[in-house]
Amino acid sequence: MNVAVKAQSEPAQTYVSADVPLPKIDAKAWALYEFNSGVLVAGQNEEKQFPPASITKLMTNYVTFEALKKGDISLQDSVSISEKAWRTEGSRMFAKVGTQIELKHLLKSTIIQSGNDAAVALAGYIGGSELQFAQMMNSSAKSLKLQNSNFINATGLPHPQHHMSAHDIAILSSAIIREYPKFYAWYSEKEYEHNNIVQYNRNKLLWKDSSVDGLKTGHTEAAGYCLVGSAERNGQRWIAVVLGSKDERSRENAVQSLLDFGFAAYQPVQTLDQQGGLATAQVYLGEVDEVLLQAEHAVNIVVPHGRESDVVVDMQLSPYYLAPIEIGQAMGIATLTLDNKQLADVSLVSMSSIKRGGLWKRFTDSVSLKWREFREK
Repeated sequence: MNVAVKAQSEPAQTYVSADVPLPKIDAKAWALYEFNSGVLVAGQNEEKQFPPASITKLMTNYVTFEALKKGDISLQDSVSISEKAWRTEGSRMFAKVGTQIELKHLLKSTIIQSGNDAAVALAGYIGGSELQFAQMMNSSAKSLKLQNSNFINATGLPHPQHHMSAHDIAILSSAIIREYPKFYAWYSEKEYEHNNIVQYNRNKLLWKDSSVDGLKTGHTEAAGYCLVGSAERNGQRWIAVVLGSKDERSRENAVQSLLDFGFAAYQPVQTLDQQGGLATAQVYLGEVDEVLLQAEHAVNIVVPHGRESDVVVDMQLSPYYLAPIEIGQAMGIATLTLDNKQLADVSLVSMSSIKRGGLWKRFTDSVSLKWREFREK
């Protein structure tokens, strides 16, 4: 009775409410996201599409990071500044038309100073044109399973079909932090200089909270004031997104309040970390009669502070299995719950392989199995 069961591959977006009250957020949309589990613990209009302004450049950066990883480009490449890039409105690094600027310099400008001219120059160099680069951005968004994002340009300048959701921004931010930690360090740099002009990072939380180390601001008349911030304290990381605040101070206060709430109210927990077996399963027709099972991988969940010991692990197994059994074979599911709410599930896999037994062992097991089935009818 071998049943090939497989737990869901995506983390369950489920949590148990904490006793700490949520802060009041004055914004059109917002989201609070725990980094390790990928759980969105709070939000408002978090799946709704909004103009993201310069937060768009997170995806511009991500596509650039991917191209660097593949070896399609290098940080030392010289990039020509086109007239289109030079004429791009909004925040800029003041790159002169016709000059050659090192790709690393342009990339840091988009991250630290939010240069629109730098973003357009990168898009043209990597994609051949900004439109083709936007298609690369949409392809990456699809790979990251961003459900409410569509990109028309590399800058975030207003366009009716250019949008993101607060939840998508949190997922993208998490991907940058996890996949490109060396580049992520650039988001915490406080100033940037080009042509003897020093400009400062617009994320003022970098000066106000030493645990904040990224990510990006944005502002247009259509988008309002936007900010995604991330902070790490005592090995825990939270990401907060605010879209459509009324001014800079409001977006900073909102993100700070959400981050503080996450750290105060919740405890990220890693469990089922494969230290020993979790359960045994009965095996017929094999060299041995049972196999030890473990979680396919450790599971990250979020619980209210002090509730870690209240998490219940429920094992879902078939009554028995038939040899042969392969090592790592999916043989059940472990479901984690708290207050009868499912937090996550993970496949249970065999810790060893079991070959088919000899002729006599298979005969006696067959008799035992028939007798078992008879009794269970």
